[in-house]
Amino acid sequence: MWKKFLSLTAFLVGLLSAPSFFTDAVHAQARSTRGTYTTTADVPLRAGPGTNHPVITTLPKGIKINVVAKEGYWLKVESKHGDKPGYIDEKFALRETTAQTPPPPKAATPASTAGAYRTIKDVELREGPGTKYKTVATLPAGMKINVVRAEGDWLRVESKKGGKPGYLEKKSVERVTDK
Repeated sequence: MWKKFLSLTAFLVGLLSAPSFFTDAVHAQARSTRGTYTTTADVPLRAGPGTNHPVITTLPKGIKINVVAKEGYWLKVESKHGDKPGYIDEKFALRETTAQTPPPPKAATPASTAGAYRTIKDVELREGPGTKYKTVATLPAGMKINVVRAEGDWLRVESKKGGKPGYLEKKSVERVTDK
């Protein structure tokens, strides 16, 4: 009888200390998840952790993001500009290491490509960089657009107001210069 009592007591003590163990493990994972990551592809930033949540915007490949937590295989991303947080699938992000090697130069996208442009004629905004992609919208001549990068003869355009991103031909736009 005494052995059963001691066994039961040991079991209950173990059971009562288990939440602390699991809580510590969760906090350790959260600490190890936090940090700077780089996106490995164009990735949708969602309002919640799952594909059932709406897309807030699309984060372009190669940008640094600030990860503050992890829910399942979704990383919670906080904006450094005060925007609402969002979630991305962890398979589209690579954690920055402390011993950094400089990233390889971007051959397809000179840093000077990004910025404000204006359409010089009516232009089709497409889902991808080429005429084989479906037209998403037709932008009128004279419209100011936000270019984030170039891919060959195509420019990746993203709306600052949450519209769908897309691609258009370089020859249909001109850079907006401040005067």
